[in-house]
Amino acid sequence: MLTIKQYANGRLYDTVNKEYIKKEDLAKLVQKKTKLKVILSKTEKDITKKTISQLTKPKKTTKKTSTKQTGLKKWLEENKKWFSDNTDNRINKILSAMNLPTKEQVTKLTSSMNTLSKKVDELEKRQAKKIKEMKRKHTEQLLEVEKKQTLQVQKTEKDQAPNITESESSIPTES
Repeated sequence: MLTIKQYANGRLYDTVNKEYIKKEDLAKLVQKKTKLKVILSKTEKDITKKTISQLTKPKKTTKKTSTKQTGLKKWLEENKKWFSDNTDNRINKILSAMNLPTKEQVTKLTSSMNTLSKKVDELEKRQAKKIKEMKRKHTEQLLEVEKKQTLQVQKTEKDQAPNITESESSIPTES
């Protein structure tokens, strides 16, 4: 017969093989129908039945839990659309009572804002293009004016040059 000691911290010690074992290992020993005895380390009280019953309980509860979870998941899948519609309707009612926009209104507003933003971008591009064209024309006009002024200055200088030489020649010189 195999004797297993259980310590206060819950650890199990195999006194025959002189090693600690896990609850899973103990469960395997029980499944193999190994004769064993589980005792408390301090009092050496026999707790075999209690320990074995704790080992088998989780298997039963996990099956129940998993079938409950599967059933719940199936039920949720079947009623998903109803939940979604009902939730959306209730949220819309609450929002309208609070005088807040609904999801559809926000979506429509966002779409309108995007369209308006695109139009503003187009206008800004056109405006920049017009400004660039105006600057180019202005620069051409300035160059044209400068050219005319230069020609006029040159003509004026040319016209005044003979007058200066004639007036210089008519000045009496002292001899």
